[in-house]
Amino acid sequence: MNIDNLAEILKNCGSCNYCRDACPMYIELKSELDSPGGKLRALRAYATKMRKPPIALLQKLYCADCRRCEAICPAGVPVTQIWHDAKAQLLKTGGEMTETMQKVLEWIEKEGTPFIGFEADERGIWAEDLDLPPESTTAIFSGCMGSFWYPDQPETIVDMLKKLNVNAGYVPSEICCGLFNYWAGDDEGFEKVVRKNYEMFQKAGVDHIVTGCGGCYGTLAEHYPHIIPDFNIKILHTVEVLADMVQNGVLTFEGLEGSYTYHDSCHLGRALGIYEPPREIIRAVPGLELVEMKNNRESSNCCGGFLSVLDPDIAESVGRRRVAEAEELGVDGIITTCVSCHKNLSYGARETKLKVIQLDELILDKARSSHVGE
Repeated sequence: MNIDNLAEILKNCGSCNYCRDACPMYIELKSELDSPGGKLRALRAYATKMRKPPIALLQKLYCADCRRCEAICPAGVPVTQIWHDAKAQLLKTGGEMTETMQKVLEWIEKEGTPFIGFEADERGIWAEDLDLPPESTTAIFSGCMGSFWYPDQPETIVDMLKKLNVNAGYVPSEICCGLFNYWAGDDEGFEKVVRKNYEMFQKAGVDHIVTGCGGCYGTLAEHYPHIIPDFNIKILHTVEVLADMVQNGVLTFEGLEGSYTYHDSCHLGRALGIYEPPREIIRAVPGLELVEMKNNRESSNCCGGFLSVLDPDIAESVGRRRVAEAEELGVDGIITTCVSCHKNLSYGARETKLKVIQLDELILDKARSSHVGE
């Protein structure tokens, strides 16, 4: 999509403001330029040469990336793609990103992660005592959240794959998947990251990648093929693997008393349409009651996790709103399938009695499993 065609594309926008009322950024900041519709109208004025873009426009496009606006739009305006293309165009024509965003991209280039303060040689610490092969057709992509914040998560993937008799490898030279570069409109930086990771995958002989991060999963599966046309590596999320294990009888479960609600990750849900597999897994656990929040599946509210790198205060406020939805149900906790969601919802639930649990860790903890072939 070329931004020069934006005015034509935006003719479909009827200014109904459905997107505004669903947008976590607008709900928090109450500024029209923080609403999807307000940003679209500003971009339309820019595209039709009516006026120069507001100085803050590029910075306002760094939103929660939740795609709620696109899901609710009755006119089908491709908001997510517009945001990306507009950011890329504005960067090329003198737009200024926030100082924090600039520092994040510089740190990715220097240390291979958006988490400032963590260094590249710390990435593989979680795997040091696991004796994983450096070369394998199936590789675990731990991602930045798994590598630096939740090292138990990639370890759980190792245990899960062992139950399938898959001796997965880990390539310690992996770097950030590039999601933040793509999100920032930094197309040049994104391509560098993609090609570096792809070269690493090829050298290791990888044809399957398993990850527990929704953001990494979406980036690898959705965006890498646009840079590497012959990209033929199968990308799997742990939820897909677990669902297959349950369906094939590899996993059965001990009972677990309690009621939980499931939070749909934006990247796993709205971006890639994975809604039912996690619910099927939860329902397979005897005694575990699944209670849905009012806003679920396509209508799920964002937890704010993706904002935590750029604006932790807004991220935590958005997370508290999502936690409050769960509290209204009177459940024991929230189950999620995304490490970023887990982190932010945990912050939001600190002053509540709710437990926030990763699905794969919960399931494998309660599983009575047999290895494939037993």
